[in-house]
Amino acid sequence: MPAQGPGFRAETDALAARAGQFDDIAARAAAIHRDLDDALAAAGPCWGADVIGETFARAYLGPAQDTLGSLGALPGLLGDVGGRFLSTARAYDGAEADNARPFGTTDV
Repeated sequence: MPAQGPGFRAETDALAARAGQFDDIAARAAAIHRDLDDALAAAGPCWGADVIGETFARAYLGPAQDTLGSLGALPGLLGDVGGRFLSTARAYDGAEADNARPFGTTDV
């Protein structure tokens, strides 16, 4: 029979604690998005109304709006990651508790 290795362990308390940090990071990302959106709205179109400015605007506006939209979605995505970390920690703890029960017990 082969020797058993050292195995592995998960620090679920640390994972759950770190999961809570994503809320603060998401709030900071939301504030950055809001500040940037406000600054861009206050500045307005700044490329001019001549042919060069209009050409620039046609090339710039779509990607810029896509990027701003992606930044706006970031807080929700970060919150989701934190939630998944917390769910993973809880699921692991639950599996460990289930595995620690003696065989043949039906206690849930």
